[in-house]
This record gives sequence, C-alpha cells and structure tokens, in this order.
Amino acid sequence: MSTVSDLSQLMTIMRYEMLKFLRGKKLYIMLGLIAVIAVAIMIIPPALGEAYPNADEFIQFFAQFANILVILIVTLFGVDSIVYDFEKGTAFVLYPNPVRRRTIFVGKFLSAFLVSAGVLAAYYVLAAVLDFGINQAVPLETVWSLLLAIGYMFTLMSVTFLISTMMKSTLAASVIVFALFFLVFSMVEGVLTVVGQEPFFVITSMSTVIQDIMVTPFPETVKQDFGAFQVLIYHPTVRTALLVFAGYAIPSLALAYNRFLKKELQ
Repeated sequence: MSTVSDLSQLMTIMRYEMLKFLRGKKLYIMLGLIAVIAVAIMIIPPALGEAYPNADEFIQFFAQFANILVILIVTLFGVDSIVYDFEKGTAFVLYPNPVRRRTIFVGKFLSAFLVSAGVLAAYYVLAAVLDFGINQAVPLETVWSLLLAIGYMFTLMSVTFLISTMMKSTLAASVIVFALFFLVFSMVEGVLTVVGQEPFFVITSMSTVIQDIMVTPFPETVKQDFGAFQVLIYHPTVRTALLVFAGYAIPSLALAYNRFLKKELQ
C-alpha cells in the first residue's frame, strides 16, 4: 500500500508541476527563442547570397547552440523548483501534508527534467524538419546528438537542483546558476586551454561532444599555434563526456536530496 500511495502522490506532484510549467511564461519564452534561432538560420544564408549547408552541416550548425540552450533551459525550469516554495511560503501548504519529502523531490526533478527534455527535443525536431525540407535528408547522428544533449542537460539540472536547495532566494539562485555555467566554467576552461591543459573536469567543456558526434572522423584534441602562444583545442571523447556527466550528476543529486530532506520551513 505504501508503494502504491507513494506512486500515486508522485504522479499527482508531477501533474501539478507540469501544469505549472505549461501555464507559465517560461515555456513560451523558450519556444519563442527556438523559433527565433530557426528563423535566423533560414534567413541569413539567402540574405548573404549563399546556399544552405548540406544535411550534415545544417544539423551541426543547430547543435552549436545546444550548450547555450541547455543553460537557459535549466535556469528557467530548474532553479525555482525547490527554492521557490520556501521563499514564497507555498511549502507551508504542501510539505505538512502526509507526503514523503523524497516523493516531492523526485516529482519536482522528473517534472523539470521531462519538460526540459521536451523543449530540447522540439529544437532538434524543428532542425530535422528544416533540414529535410531543404536537403531531403536528416543524418542519423542527429539522434545521438540529441541524446548527448539530454544527458548534458540532466547533469546541469542536477547541479541546478543542488544550488536551488542551498539558496533562499530564487533570484540569487538564478544568477548563480547562469553565472556558473555561462561564465565561471567558461573562464576556467579558457585559462586551462591557453596554458595547454585539458579542461577534462569542467562540465561545460563536455558540451562539444553534442556537435562532435556528428563529425566524421571524430575531432581530436590539438594544439593550435597563434604565434606567441599555443591554444589547446579540446575535444573530449564521448566516453570521457559520459563519465564527467555521471561524476557531476550523481553527487549533485545525492547532495541536493540530502539537503532537501533537512531543509527547514521558516
């Protein structure tokens, strides 16, 4: 009975979380952004008097924006999943009810992840439709690129949930998440590559596999000479990326869950 009750409560929490996303403006902001990217890609080549790229290059061009898109997605859909309830006081309504906190946590995470994965899938489906319309072909590697993008997003979502459980303000959590993924990690990666070191432990540097998986042969890490100095052009393997994904996601989720169980209503 307990298992049935937990499952029923989990589905209820997920349903209401999904409705919150569907009724909010964040989803439409992301879909609007995807539409803008698609329109820009369709308009720019003809405007410059150039032909559209072939089927492989067309999807690769879309995949270039996946890293930025994922950061925006986790910031919009993941940041306030936990901290919002404690900041706005809605936790006083939900949490005293006979619902296990683990059920609440899992329900909120799965809802945020599924909605985010849906937005990311919509981006790739749109790219595939446009590619097919222009080139009458869609490379099979598009599926692998999408799966890697979802894995990358799962990892960033896990870290985002950890930050959300640690903060008291939604705004502060949003700023920290966006700055961490978009600025801090990028700066660390940039410094390491300039001094010739592989940023294998920087999660955002793993995002290159999303595009690299579509390139044949798979790109290798090289040093590029710029005269006075050399810059390392880092291309992690898919295996390395998956290990780093797991290395970030598992501890982050575990810490977020533990922090959430101990978080007190104030």
